[in-house]
Amino acid sequence: MRMCPAQFLGQATMMVAAAFLAVSLGNAQQVGQAGDGATPSTPGKGTLTPAPPPAPTPNPVTPPQTPPQIPHAVWVTGRVMMYDGSQPPERVIMETVCSGNTARSQGYTDPKGAFSVSVGPNSGFTDVSTSRIRDQVGETSVVAEGTGGNSNPLVGCDLRARLSGYRSDTVSLTGHWLDSPNVGAIVLYPIAAIQGLIASATSAQAPKDARKAYEKGLDSVKKDKADQAELEFRKAVQLYPKHAAAWLELGKILEKKERYPEAREAYASALAADSKFVYPYEQLYRLALREKNWKDVVEKTDQLTHLDPYEFPNAYYFNALAHFELKEYDAAEKSAHQAVEADRKHSNPKVHYLLGAIKIQTKDWTGAAESFRAYLIAVPDAPEKAQVEKTLGQLEQQINRCSRSRRGFIRTTIVAQFVLASAL
Repeated sequence: MRMCPAQFLGQATMMVAAAFLAVSLGNAQQVGQAGDGATPSTPGKGTLTPAPPPAPTPNPVTPPQTPPQIPHAVWVTGRVMMYDGSQPPERVIMETVCSGNTARSQGYTDPKGAFSVSVGPNSGFTDVSTSRIRDQVGETSVVAEGTGGNSNPLVGCDLRARLSGYRSDTVSLTGHWLDSPNVGAIVLYPIAAIQGLIASATSAQAPKDARKAYEKGLDSVKKDKADQAELEFRKAVQLYPKHAAAWLELGKILEKKERYPEAREAYASALAADSKFVYPYEQLYRLALREKNWKDVVEKTDQLTHLDPYEFPNAYYFNALAHFELKEYDAAEKSAHQAVEADRKHSNPKVHYLLGAIKIQTKDWTGAAESFRAYLIAVPDAPEKAQVEKTLGQLEQQINRCSRSRRGFIRTTIVAQFVLASAL
């Protein structure tokens, strides 16, 4: 199919790629949130217009509501899975990590990886096999215990799994109580394949005064006091220039203030202090995306995925996007396939959109159609659905045209061979 020239790729198909790029760049600015992309104007015109903003509506007056009572402890259930989708080789310890980085064991999974543990200040060690909450693997729920208190006891706490030789996903528990019980699957990755560090080794060696300034900075961030946080992080790195974590947090503050060159310098200082600390690479490639510096995006995402091939599936995605923009389509296709493989939780369906756009450029019409169909299955109400469906129709026409051409070529070849054999 690759050798059959396209007779349909015009403005309509390029509109699909353009809409895809707009959505992707929006995602880069809001990692972890659903981005809103541009929507095509009248089909076939070859132009894109932003979706019109919703008309303002008056704010209805609502009576004040009494804050819900937050329990002292809640039951959280879910499952642990290995990086390849299989169940753990043995029962896994579930633990919480709250402010102060103190880990606390909360219970075990069952042999298939399902867990049901009580978390919170008054929680105790539980065993899923004896727990009074038994859910199906893959389901999650929360049941409140206790009363009193109007503040979430899980603010600043993460849930993770612990198994020797593996590193765990972490799930923030700040918003997972009562009305938001689904913590999702927690994935374990083999440490042997990971060279990068999610906790800076040099930062762990910081002297007491530098650690104290850093912790004050984190406390100021929680209180939304950006100026005070900046002062504390600057103090921490002045006292101990190799405090990579403080440089990272300083960069985030500066980036939030839209002081991008200073933020980039802070992230670079974090890497100078600890080149295996992975999070500065993530921040740097996101800055490069903002500037559409595609070569830098490729470089930083390559470095990040080399250090940690599991933790950052979006890095493969944006690496593919950068290669696409640089018209390096073979490299883009390789990274896009890696992005599909790395997205084990299927949280980024736009990777199928990207792969479809790439395969159009490589003239793999069948592969492009498969990728666009996968995208529409994952996002049935996609804003660009009509244009993708139109492109799918054109791809089907192209596939049929190539098939007829190939059959005609085969028939011609057979006849020519028969004539030649007769002449001999």
